[in-house]
Order: sequence, then structure tokens, then C-alpha cells
Amino acid sequence: MIYLLAIFLPPLALLLYGRIFQAVLNLLICIVALVTGFIWLFLAGGPGLFIWSIAVIHAVLVINSAKQDRRARLIAASMRQSQQP
Repeated sequence: MIYLLAIFLPPLALLLYGRIFQAVLNLLICIVALVTGFIWLFLAGGPGLFIWSIAVIHAVLVINSAKQDRRARLIAASMRQSQQP
């Protein structure tokens, strides 16, 4: 579900996942994409769509990385807990 949100509203997906700095950076990328899309409106949104896809890829990679970090912390915590007598 979070990946679907990352496709349509990348900054919101990052905010919901707790990545504030990345959300602000992604918001700037989305604003640039929208502005370029409006400027190049008669060219079928070519540059704006390309920049928007960069924002989507950024959001998906950050969310995937956060999920992997959380999973690694859980595994490390369970290993520490199982080693204690």
C-alpha cells in the first residue's frame, strides 16, 4: 500500500514512513516536476513526467531501505535476546 502511495504522492509516503528530510527533498523534486510540466504542457509533459519518475524512484528506494533497516534491527535484537542466559 505504501508503494502505491509512493507512486502517486511520493512526499506524503515518505512523511508517513517517518523520513522527514527525504520528504522535503522529494517535495522539491515534485515541485520542479510540476513546474516543468506546466511549462512544457504542449509537449505532452515530457520533462515533467521524467522528473516525476525520479521522485517516485527516490521515494520507493527510501521506503525499501527503511524497511530493510527495520528488519535488520529486529533480527539483531532477537539475536541479542537469544544469546542472553
